Amino acid sequence: MINQVIRFTSFAVFLLLAFFLFNCSGKNSSEISEETKLIVEKIEKINVVMGSAVGYGGNRPKQYDNFEALKKTASKEELLLLTSHSNAAVRCYSFWALTSYKNVDLFSIIKNHITDNGLVKTQFGCSGSTEKVGDFFINLVNPKYENSEIRKLSQEEFVKLDSILINQKNDLYASDIAIENAVPTKALYSKIRNLAVKNHNQSALVTLSKYKNPNDIELILNNRDKDADDESGYFFTYKAIQNFPDARFLPFLEKRVYESLDNDHFSHEWLEMYAAIASYKNQKAVEILKIPFTKFQNQDIKEYRIKFVYEAIVANQSQLYNNLLWRIWQNEHIITLDGFKYLLQVNSAKTLEFAKKELKPNYQIKKTDKVAQTNQKMITANLEETLLNFILLNDKPFVYNILKEKIVNADVSDFETYCTKVLELEDSSFAPILLKRLTTEDNPYVYLPIAETLISFKDKAINKKLLEVRKQNKNMNEDWGSDSLDEILKKNNIK
Repeated sequence: MINQVIRFTSFAVFLLLAFFLFNCSGKNSSEISEETKLIVEKIEKINVVMGSAVGYGGNRPKQYDNFEALKKTASKEELLLLTSHSNAAVRCYSFWALTSYKNVDLFSIIKNHITDNGLVKTQFGCSGSTEKVGDFFINLVNPKYENSEIRKLSQEEFVKLDSILINQKNDLYASDIAIENAVPTKALYSKIRNLAVKNHNQSALVTLSKYKNPNDIELILNNRDKDADDESGYFFTYKAIQNFPDARFLPFLEKRVYESLDNDHFSHEWLEMYAAIASYKNQKAVEILKIPFTKFQNQDIKEYRIKFVYEAIVANQSQLYNNLLWRIWQNEHIITLDGFKYLLQVNSAKTLEFAKKELKPNYQIKKTDKVAQTNQKMITANLEETLLNFILLNDKPFVYNILKEKIVNADVSDFETYCTKVLELEDSSFAPILLKRLTTEDNPYVYLPIAETLISFKDKAINKKLLEVRKQNKNMNEDWGSDSLDEILKKNNIK
């Protein structure tokens, strides 16, 4: 009897202890609550990881509401369990939710998902794609992508992760990025070469080329990516040559240029091919880069090729390529902000003349040795605005004529640049030309900036004409444009 009492008492104590342990630790960490399960089922049903705004309208999708509900309802323990859920979208959203916790080891979770090749559909804004879950995890916490709401890995952790991606067998896209971005060290060489030779890893070939080892020349020359879709398979070969512009590659590059002349379709390989040639910065490279200017019958393909030549030589600046840059700007009307800034240093007077012709096609370029005025403020992120600023420093009447022409003729995509410049000049002599455009304009993105510019002159007579034109132009009294114009007039007390 005494033994039975002792056994009963021990069992009672065990139950009591279990009760307290369970209640002190919250819900059983191996279980998911029914409330959380319902949310998970909703996420599974839609089965797409979406951001807070999707589509052209930037609407908030129901799936994001499900994600918010998951963050609010699921405990940290539940989220950790759900990172191993059978559904890829659930795994991704669960990991995303965990990034808001300061005491969760995100690095360890990612390490456990290095081989997670499950495919998940994603949509952020207008962009939709499919990627592997392991890649989604890594991209989400990559420190180079700024997002204050998502805790990132430290730079040190990301360096460790890159090392793991290189050394541990996996099929993630992040592995190729880690390999291609790897700093070439003596200790890493054999590993990278092995990946290039045995696995035919194209990113490894690019990194291998950074060593500039003559023993790798044949490997690079014989490389061809057989998995390339609609291209010849030399994309990574060209990238490797850019890192290692050895003279023994030049005959191969010249042959490839001639062999590709018959191609009548667009190819991303072309840019890398011309970039590889431009990396040599010698006279032979100049000769090869000139080939597209004379050998193409198809004008569209010629235009693509010359754009690629231009980008290649701007990226590999050399005095040897200067004549090609001038030629491309003058004859092909191809100029970028980076190209402009480079040529400005080469010859400011010539750049000024070419800039004038860029804005006024019938302008006759003059030869002059006069150094053009420049300042740092004139350069903005917009090429056309930069050209206007540059010319304005040197030839104000020319800019005024350009602005008057553009105010009349510029389409909606370019109009803002010119109207903004008129606004900055604060010169009411532009009022007549602005009012003339206003009489027939039907696009709010044009007539609203015009109205604001006219009002900025603070001239009662101009304001009166603005109101008169509005009465005549019915387009200015319709839809949202009319409402916005009412607000502008009210704000400036114009009746």
